[in-house]
Amino acid sequence: MLDLKESWTYTCTKIVSKTETNTATAHGWSNGWDVFRKANATVVVGTPILPPLIHVVKVPNVFTLPAGGGTVTYLYKVTNPGTVPLSEVSIVDDKCTGLPGRVVGHPGDLNKNNLLESNETWQFTCQSKITQTTTSIGTAMGYANGLTASDFSPVTVLVDPPGFPNAGLPHERKSVAWSIAEIAGILGLISLAVVLKKRIV
Repeated sequence: MLDLKESWTYTCTKIVSKTETNTATAHGWSNGWDVFRKANATVVVGTPILPPLIHVVKVPNVFTLPAGGGTVTYLYKVTNPGTVPLSEVSIVDDKCTGLPGRVVGHPGDLNKNNLLESNETWQFTCQSKITQTTTSIGTAMGYANGLTASDFSPVTVLVDPPGFPNAGLPHERKSVAWSIAEIAGILGLISLAVVLKKRIV
């Protein structure tokens, strides 16, 4: 079981003969839900070009909502784990429309050159109102040396199912005396059935 603050590391080795981008997908299960994450990496063959890398982490302010749903605020942290600065950085979400898309003049751009560098973290927020359990994916992209870097961060927010509707009828309350009378009547019927059975036999 992968616990909080744990980090599991895996390696895979293959021979490549040309430039290629591959995708690794990690899956896990929690409370009956499939949690997944994809990561891309590009290996350049034949030219001394450094491939770009980008990383995005998306976190909602709540993971569960009551029946009927509500508003969720997502926080996105975009970083550059590579060694080459990224230009034309963009951030989008398939279920939240408040993100800027192409990013220009971000306050996290320390040297104000519109390049996401390895020592910078660019943060974004987006609000969305949901009424049912929703999985949404944040996507960050950047460019360097003629290559595209992309990363995806899916998140699921659970919405409780609706309860039974209130019919508006008052609950019927029975007195103690009435309840005792009902029980006595049932016992009387059982006794009568036993007597009749004995007479028939």
